[in-house]
Amino acid sequence: MSKLMLFACSLVLLFFAGNAFYIAFKKYEEDDDFSGGAETFFLIDLVLAVVLLISDKFAPQKHHIVIFKTLSILFGLIILSFTILLWIL
Repeated sequence: MSKLMLFACSLVLLFFAGNAFYIAFKKYEEDDDFSGGAETFFLIDLVLAVVLLISDKFAPQKHHIVIFKTLSILFGLIILSFTILLWIL
């Protein structure tokens, strides 16, 4: 794999992980839809919307935001570890 392709893939994956960490650690507002707005990719918003839907449907109303933020951290850690794995291999 060329270094340029590795660098480009790393930047995209780190952007995904950074957005997941941003959503996990930002302050919760009552009418928040957890989207990054116009500056994020549609794919990131779609993945995190599915995670929000899963946590909303399968968790009690009182705990679904905490579960969503935990799942968002796990998603960010998985993407971050995949990026590290790309550099090792």
